[in-house]
Amino acid sequence: MDSLTQVVLGSAVGEAVLGRKVGNRAMVWGGLAGTLPDLDVLSGLVTDPMSALAYHRAFTHSLPFALLAAPILGLVVHRIYGGRFGPKLPGPVFFLLAAVLLWLLLLGGSYLMPVAVFNVPTIAAVITGVFALLTALVAGLHKWRGTLSSGPNAAYSGWTMLFFLCIVTHPLLDCFTAYGTQFLEPLSRVRIAWNTISVVDPFYTLPFLLLLVLATRKGRGGQGRKRLNRAGLIVSTIYLLLTVANAVNVGRVVDDSLLQRGIRPQRSVHSPTLGNNLLWSATIQAADTFYLGQYSLLDRQRRLDPLLAVAGNQEKVLPYTQDRELGILTWFTDGYYTILPGGEGRVVLCDLRYGLLGRDPNDPDSYTFHWTIDTTRRPVQVMDEPTARPDMSTALEDLWVRMQGKE
Repeated sequence: MDSLTQVVLGSAVGEAVLGRKVGNRAMVWGGLAGTLPDLDVLSGLVTDPMSALAYHRAFTHSLPFALLAAPILGLVVHRIYGGRFGPKLPGPVFFLLAAVLLWLLLLGGSYLMPVAVFNVPTIAAVITGVFALLTALVAGLHKWRGTLSSGPNAAYSGWTMLFFLCIVTHPLLDCFTAYGTQFLEPLSRVRIAWNTISVVDPFYTLPFLLLLVLATRKGRGGQGRKRLNRAGLIVSTIYLLLTVANAVNVGRVVDDSLLQRGIRPQRSVHSPTLGNNLLWSATIQAADTFYLGQYSLLDRQRRLDPLLAVAGNQEKVLPYTQDRELGILTWFTDGYYTILPGGEGRVVLCDLRYGLLGRDPNDPDSYTFHWTIDTTRRPVQVMDEPTARPDMSTALEDLWVRMQGKE
């Protein structure tokens, strides 16, 4: 999900784990730990766009990464606050060693990815460097305020548990979105996407954030602080479970709609539209034809409306399926894509998983993700050029109107 949500979740989990012992320090480090997996987006600064696309929500979003990174980072924070556990090395040497270990962890896990990513050592160095800088800023702020060694500390095991839970809950929450998360990377190449919540959902985030802010205003170890933080975790979890129930309900609507129309699907996927859990989009594959439909929980009739047929045209790229960049796109979209003409030896691959953002299914700009592919080169190459988007005011207006339901 979005970065703010992950910071809020990490801070709340950190508070639940160590708030009673270390106060606001638990929220600060929990928030940083919750941010760490999404530092993979920095790969776009040092590698090609297709590598960056494949790298996001990959190893840094996996259970093995959380298990292996937590002991390193937990020991670092324990030592920052004057803890004595671990190798007896001078401070600068110890922290440099910890950074190298984190870099090696990222390096090894990234090389085991199911798709080829370029410039992995540099990507790992950037992620390590940025997190090290954030860590130094927090430590520097404590030192400037004179609270570095005088404030509370926790045992190494406590900090390790905090980092593990705050890191692992990040990809677990992402698994509920439609984007896809490689939670078992590198043990499995499966992208987990339960499709129950939008990547941005204010109904999940804002109550959670409000309760967390109120908790910070209470003293360390107080029952009020504990109750408010716990309330945030409970309310957000209940809402998440509600999205699961909505997903099951919409799945039945999709099945009934296809049965009524005599469509025999090979497979289908449905997920909520941006920023809400009322209006859902569905993508159904039947041979080389895809059907794009919408359903609002406020609709009077339990059916997909509209339901548009879109030709897949995937035979146009069949000769290039072994080429690296096209392979990344077909893997990323899970095969839910259509091919539109791009002119001058080019085609446009449009991701169908999220339905239509615009109104015209023959316009590439109507889709959330699309890429222009140059088929005059071998291997084929995805063009690195800016992509337009439909008029967002019109798209948001259509979204709002459709969300309110149909008679």
